[in-house]
Order: sequence, then structure tokens, then C-alpha cells
Amino acid sequence: MLAGAGLGAGAMALWGGGGETQQRGLDAEVAGTQTVTVGLQTLEESVSATGTLAAVSTDALAFEASGEVTAVHVEAGDVVEAGDVIAEIDTLQLTASLRSAQAELAQAKASLANLEDADDGSDASAAQIAAAEAQVKVLRKSVAAARDAMGDAELVADMAGLVTVQPYEVGDVVSSGSSGSTGGTTASAQAGGMTTTASSTSSDGGVTIVGQDEWTVSVSLSEDEVAQIAEGNQVTFTADDVDGEFFGLVTDIANLPTTTGGSATYAVDLQVTGAVEGLYEGTSVTADIVYLRQVDVLAIPTNAVTTTDGVSTVTVVDDAGAEEQREVTLGDTVGSYTEVVDGLAEGELLAVATAVSGGAATDGGDQQTGRMTTGQFPGGEMPTGGEMPGGGQFPGGQG
Repeated sequence: MLAGAGLGAGAMALWGGGGETQQRGLDAEVAGTQTVTVGLQTLEESVSATGTLAAVSTDALAFEASGEVTAVHVEAGDVVEAGDVIAEIDTLQLTASLRSAQAELAQAKASLANLEDADDGSDASAAQIAAAEAQVKVLRKSVAAARDAMGDAELVADMAGLVTVQPYEVGDVVSSGSSGSTGGTTASAQAGGMTTTASSTSSDGGVTIVGQDEWTVSVSLSEDEVAQIAEGNQVTFTADDVDGEFFGLVTDIANLPTTTGGSATYAVDLQVTGAVEGLYEGTSVTADIVYLRQVDVLAIPTNAVTTTDGVSTVTVVDDAGAEEQREVTLGDTVGSYTEVVDGLAEGELLAVATAVSGGAATDGGDQQTGRMTTGQFPGGEMPTGGEMPGGGQFPGGQG
């Protein structure tokens, strides 16, 4: 009885100690490990900035002749090809001007012919003939200009793109080189979250066409950021209105900064490469300028490395689960990965330490539960379930 009581007391003390150890594990971080496979990685570092898209090619068109708008074929928001007729004006006045110029030219030619017939060889006669020839030359130019003006009755797109401003409406009266009119209507183009509006009463410009195949973005970077990049660096763009990523290059970096409020920034121009659907003038984009990229580099998580006195080691795990401390030679550290120059091969396994709260590692490997694993209870087994046996009894009902 005494011996049994002593054994029971000893076992109770052992179990109680294990329970205290487990409770402390719930209140603090405990170490765990996970295994990772050594593999090839793409390591890159980038600088991020925001900007807006601007078309490389834009064009402003206005009637080069005066008259009343009789037809409009294109509205703001339409996409046109080079050669498309956008609008037309009345040709009555242009026809009248051409016929008048032709009549004046015919009269000047007749006068010249009469002078030549009456030429008596005198200086006075020669002077009259020279003046008449000059008049014919001027009027020929007038006729040619009137014929050209007939062609100006049509406003024709000379490039492909999106029409963002189209101020003309049927009935508007335009003067040469302007978009002035008697109307008061407003035309607008809306696409991709961008709205451009123009009033047809404005005389400052006519139709605006924005090219859709070449885009630039201007961003501002700090002195430290600009020191890391170079012309030709690849850029990855994202935008809320565009699915997925699209790409570009750094094309220009300002030599001099712009200082605002004591802070210096540098203007950097970026060029979008390739054909990208869904881009519009003024669209806000985020640009990640990649200044360091290493492809197919043997790299491991940086926290898998232990460096002491300049010597770096990792824990290699073999197929049987045995661990080996191995010295490695390291290269660049980019983000959370470090390049391995020598000491490891692709496909090997490493043990990486993790720290988690709550007494259990969440690395996907064997969880550390904080249970005590030393000492034995009667029967040679620990209690299961991590609980104190009910009624103060040990497993198997032994007292």
C-alpha cells in the first residue's frame, strides 16, 4: 500500500509537470520547423510609382474653309481610320469663289492676248505685257487655291484613333481654321472612366483624335529611387480598368530635379510596349520599374540560413529525415530569398525554423503540441488526449 501510494504520488507529480509545460506553450511562441525544397527562383527588385496614360500621337483638325456644316459622320467617342470623313460643309460659297477666280483668270488671259497682239516693240508695250503676265500668274494661283478649298469642304481624319472632341453639328457656321459655330451644343467622349467634353461654340480648336497604339506614362521618383533605375529597365503596369498586367520600358530620366516643399523628385518617362486593349487617355496606372532581375537562380528562404563568424550554414534533411549542417556560399539577397552560389543542389530539402503562437506550428509539417515526452506511466504509455485522467486515476484504473 505504501509502495503503491508512493508510485502514485510520483506519477501525479510527473503528470502535473507536463500540464504546466503545455500551458506555458499556449501563452508564448514556440519553435517549430518546416521543410522547403531548394529550387530555381526569379528574383527581382522594383520601384513603384503612379501616373496617367498619355497618347504618343494626337491630332487636332479644323475646317480650312468657311461655310455651314451640312453633314456630320463621326461623333465624340467613335474610333476612326485615316481617310474617314468626319464632317462636311456647304460648297455653294466655295463653288462661287472658284468660278469667280476662274472668270478673273480668263479675263486676264484675254487682256494679255490683246496686249501681245498690239505689241509695237516699244518699252511701254513691253511693260504692259509684263504686268499682264504677272496678273495672270497671280490669278492662276487663286484658281488653284479655290480648287483646294473645294477639297477642304470635307474634314478628313489623317490618322487612326479615338475621337475625344468633336464640336461640329449640322447647321453650325464655321470660319477657316476654327470650330466656331452658331450652335451651343456640347459633345463628349466617355471611355474607360474618362470623359472629355468640348463645346461647339469654341473657336480654339476643332476635332481631336487620340492614337490608341502608343502610350507613355510620366512618373516622379525620389533621388534615392532614381539612383537605382536606368533607361531600358522593364516596367510592369497595372490599372483598375485593365485585366492583368501590361509592360513597358523606361525611356527617359530627367537630369535635374523638381523641388517642391524642400523635397526633390525626378521626372521619369515610361513607354508602354505592345498592343494593349482597354487603354485610354488619362487612365491612372501603377508602374513597377524592375531594376534588378535574376532568372533561374538557385535560391532559398533567407531565414533558412544561419551565419556565425562569417560562415553561413543550412540544415539539410535527407530522405530518411536525418539532418545535416552544411556550409553554403551565398550571393545576393532579394526580398525574402537569398541566392545560393555553392553548397546546395536543386531538389534538396532544408529544415527552416518557424515561430508560432499558441503552442503549435502552422507550417504544414509535424505540429509541435508542447506535450511532455519524458517519463512513463504504469503500463509504459502516456495518457492520450492531453487531459488529466478523470477521478484522479491513472490509465488502466490502477491506483
